[in-house]
Amino acid sequence: MITRGRYIVIEGNDGTGKSTQVRLLQTYFHKQGYSVVTVEEPGGGSVFTTPVARYLRTIIKNGQLQRDPEINLALFSAARRELWQHSIAPALEQGAVVLAARNYLSTLAYQGYGEGLNLDHIRKTTTLFTDARYMAPDHVVILTMNDDAERKRRLAKRSNSAHLDAFESRADDFQHRVNNGYAALARDMALPVVECIAPDHRKTPAEIQAEILQIIS
Repeated sequence: MITRGRYIVIEGNDGTGKSTQVRLLQTYFHKQGYSVVTVEEPGGGSVFTTPVARYLRTIIKNGQLQRDPEINLALFSAARRELWQHSIAPALEQGAVVLAARNYLSTLAYQGYGEGLNLDHIRKTTTLFTDARYMAPDHVVILTMNDDAERKRRLAKRSNSAHLDAFESRADDFQHRVNNGYAALARDMALPVVECIAPDHRKTPAEIQAEILQIIS
């Protein structure tokens, strides 16, 4: 009998270390003997992506292509359907642990709070492209960083400003709306939050991982 898989999502604004935590969790679950699949929405950062999702990601991330929030929602939804149908859902059916950097909460934060789309509209559209299992992961943990200068430093270290993507390069007021959106989602959906900056130091990836494991164990 195949055990039901676990779908674990790490969320948060750009520069909070989501991909790092997914990699650390992948190592942890592998050591526990689990089959692990990692994905990064929309369609990147993993061998488990699909050609269609990867291609859509290049369009989504291209800051030179001007488009409105509804187009962004459509692009994300198409990439999301690809990953769900061809990577995430089959892995869960086989009993794997699926670790995702982002899911539709990112669209609620970025296109909803950031770009002004109606949240219920985003939820309904996402449900049409996926299903109820996608909409209700086993665990969602939101990473926050209440130090904007540190977040920008991390983004700059990862990529020079000429290569920031369509959302990383948006102005500070947009980033603040996104951050406020994540705070609202955590409150309204009763989602756990891990702050990446302690009062007296920057938390190490291992410290953050330990907090995440306490939540999902």
